[in-house]
Amino acid sequence: MNTHRSVPGFLAAAVVISLFGSPVLQAQDERKRDRALRILAVGQEPPWREVIQGGRRVQIAPPLGALPPGRLQLSNAQGIELGEAIGVKLNQISSVMSVNPGNHPLHAVGNGGLEPRPWYNLKFPNMAAGLAILWRDPTKGKWTDGCKGMVLRDDLTGFPAGRIRIVNVSRYSLGLKFGTEKGLLKPGQVLLRAGKAGAFSKVPLDLSVKDKSGRWVRVISQEINQRPEHRTYVVLYTNDGEAPTRPVGAVVLRETARGPAVKKAR
Repeated sequence: MNTHRSVPGFLAAAVVISLFGSPVLQAQDERKRDRALRILAVGQEPPWREVIQGGRRVQIAPPLGALPPGRLQLSNAQGIELGEAIGVKLNQISSVMSVNPGNHPLHAVGNGGLEPRPWYNLKFPNMAAGLAILWRDPTKGKWTDGCKGMVLRDDLTGFPAGRIRIVNVSRYSLGLKFGTEKGLLKPGQVLLRAGKAGAFSKVPLDLSVKDKSGRWVRVISQEINQRPEHRTYVVLYTNDGEAPTRPVGAVVLRETARGPAVKKAR
């Protein structure tokens, strides 16, 4: 047995590993990931529970799976982490994560670092900026083993100032009344509406769902207010947490209309 024959292969492997992890290739990879991704995980909040410890009120952590992972990070196909992890809070839009078009494994990041198994596989379309709306998989009932999701254009061309975007990720078809408009908002449907000169002032938004007898029951009723330089997300989700009081919940998020962008690699 000639042990020397394996040396060139070993050296080649070492060179590949060295190049793969080199700062030059990492910088090139950063420049390729020039699209902006933000994440909005929506769903029913777990109930607040607390105990008295040492004369002080202390919150009890919700059960595992009641909330999405607190931090998420991309990896490549080999499971090597890419970029920086971002924080995720239920019903809040995250900061920007740099991506490129294609399929991307998203990993939960715990105290021990990147979880080896992808939590969710994200397909990012060919767009400058996107918002990934994530919700709990109804077949699993927990956030632990991934989720369902959709990606919407988040740049100013796809979602300009002076607009409201209504997104139904619940499992229900909803009766919609928005101002003078009436219609049916099906699961997965997205509506984009413009205000008068970009503004909305006390525009009523009412949503109803059919009960078991076929009668429409109002589940959400509120007024939409918005200045022309703002844009508003209204995302409707299934209340599938602990002891829901109504079948559908909503998160309304208004922001100054700016196109999310990634930081340029040096």
